[in-house]
Amino acid sequence: MLKAFLKFILVFFYVLSFVLFTYFIFKLNIIPSKYLLIGYGIYALVSFIIIILILNKYNLLSYLILVIITFVMGYSSTYLKNTYSFLDSIDASKQEDIINYKLVVLNDSNYNKLEDLNNTKIAYLEDNKININNYLLNNIEYTEVTYDDFSLLQEKLFNKNVSAICLEESYLNLLYDEFNDFKDNTKIIYEFKTNYSEDSVVFKEEEVFKEELDSFIVYISGIDQYGDITSVRGRSDVNIIAVINPSSNKVLLINTPRDYYVQLAGTTGLKDKLTHAGIYGINKSIQTLENLYDINIDNYIRINFDSLIKVVDVIGGIDIYSDKEFTPSTNNSFVVKEGLNHFNGEQALAYARERYAYQTGDNHRGQNQQQIITAIIEKVSKSSVLISKYNSILKSLDKSFQTDITMNDIINLIKNEFTQMKSWEVESIQVTGFDSKNYTYSMGKSRLLYVMEPNYDSINIAKEKIGSVLNGVSES
Repeated sequence: MLKAFLKFILVFFYVLSFVLFTYFIFKLNIIPSKYLLIGYGIYALVSFIIIILILNKYNLLSYLILVIITFVMGYSSTYLKNTYSFLDSIDASKQEDIINYKLVVLNDSNYNKLEDLNNTKIAYLEDNKININNYLLNNIEYTEVTYDDFSLLQEKLFNKNVSAICLEESYLNLLYDEFNDFKDNTKIIYEFKTNYSEDSVVFKEEEVFKEELDSFIVYISGIDQYGDITSVRGRSDVNIIAVINPSSNKVLLINTPRDYYVQLAGTTGLKDKLTHAGIYGINKSIQTLENLYDINIDNYIRINFDSLIKVVDVIGGIDIYSDKEFTPSTNNSFVVKEGLNHFNGEQALAYARERYAYQTGDNHRGQNQQQIITAIIEKVSKSSVLISKYNSILKSLDKSFQTDITMNDIINLIKNEFTQMKSWEVESIQVTGFDSKNYTYSMGKSRLLYVMEPNYDSINIAKEKIGSVLNGVSES
């Protein structure tokens, strides 16, 4: 009786694991049909062998096979489930876009909480008026002072013409970066979030990836923020264009320095740093790069600082070769050695952000960023790391990774990769420029900022390479 019950339990979980595995396989729809047929054929054959063994009273062997297959299929189901949940969670069309606002006052003021600002003057940008009014006027009474020029906010606060300024987190980070004394002399006494009142991104209804996959271009934006990626604005410190041709299995990665001095899309007059385009939303960055390279960008991927830190830590760190020794300007808790270094997440981020240690500044930083990306890919590509850390990697990217590539598009690309089973040829280049100082659209004519004047010869070379990869043309 006990043996019969044990057999029933084993068969029950064997069937249950098969049902769950099949459910997630078809829900995810990531395996090409020919491989599914082969897999289920093998499963049917093994099931038939188990039945033969049971009929011939080889119970121990049959039980052992049942347990092994049940465990494998059950464990595989968790991988499939987590993969589906991750792909669903990174879909930007399903995420609620928000803007983070901060109320900033001087350190030596008596304002320590929101209520302290009753019957005072609060300044902010005219463009932010509706969002800020909708929130603050429900909590306190104050006199609003609005400006079109962002740089005036800092001036009015320091001159004590207003008691506080309210601005988006992305603008606050810009003040921290460009005014050395701003962070030391101010404090944040309140912060709140509002829904983004305009379309922050353009969602394409057409499918990018078809049965015969066309070439496409993806913009990879690394924003200068921690935490939830749903904050729709932030300076883009990493700007990589990935040109992908699934037919020729070629990928071209083009790095554009953050301080590239370009005309932001939709603006006139002063040019600006490319990184500042992100302050006005992901579309501004996309359109600016489209204008620079005369291309159409199909999709985007946004990641933030947390993404890099968490992934590097989860995979046990990465090994990076540095061509010089220095203490990172953004993290003085360690020293980058000349030669081989093993970095954790925080150290990898500091290395990726460093520019002051190098004579070529932004150009060298772009090379470092490509080193980091390559090291992560190489580490994750190891089967032992991928299998053991897969679920942890997906979890580490929660809320710090966003894309407008739909789940179906990603799945179709993966299915195509399973079908082709070809290695990819990856080429990395970066456009170059010349150190300079100039006034910018974001900061106005109140302050000269470091910028990089583009080297248009390097841009033209990049354009030629983009055309070659898109059209599948081999370069001689």
